[in-house]
Amino acid sequence: MLDRGFKNLFFGFLMFLPGLYLVLHDLPRTSSYLSQIKISGMPLVVGAICIILGCIGTAKGLAGVARTGDNAIDLAASSRGITVRGGHTIPWDSISDVTSITYHNHAAIQITGDRADLNRALVLHLTDPMDLPNVRSRGGSPRLKIKLIHYPAIDYMPLFTKTEAEIARRRIPITSETKTQEM
Repeated sequence: MLDRGFKNLFFGFLMFLPGLYLVLHDLPRTSSYLSQIKISGMPLVVGAICIILGCIGTAKGLAGVARTGDNAIDLAASSRGITVRGGHTIPWDSISDVTSITYHNHAAIQITGDRADLNRALVLHLTDPMDLPNVRSRGGSPRLKIKLIHYPAIDYMPLFTKTEAEIARRRIPITSETKTQEM
């Protein structure tokens, strides 16, 4: 996300600065004032939009990079259980079943996303309530949702696949879902 944010910022300034120059210096002269506004304003508007998207992407990327220590762990599987953000380990015997979610971006125009970067999430259904942050209860069953959205798919897919394989090896039921947006 950080590299995409920097690219948007670069392209935004590349468009914004000439557009700003054209607006401030009233260039180029055309026979129609409406054409002059379009020619001068279009690079300015496109540049401003790219700068806004670049700032959002850069802020999100920097927030992900700034995480350190136990907060930098999104998902890790070990012999003791699954470790989630904050360094909290959920023992294997406290997981009753798992739902694997793939979020697809079916937007016609991909503004800040790439169709190859499919966001993933794991929902751990727990046998008993645990004293962990982000544990929610739905229908009396405690659940913990692990979102993997801070990195491109190429970075987290090996870890995600390894974790799914470990869940299957331990004979914990796993179901797959596909969603278009997070509910």
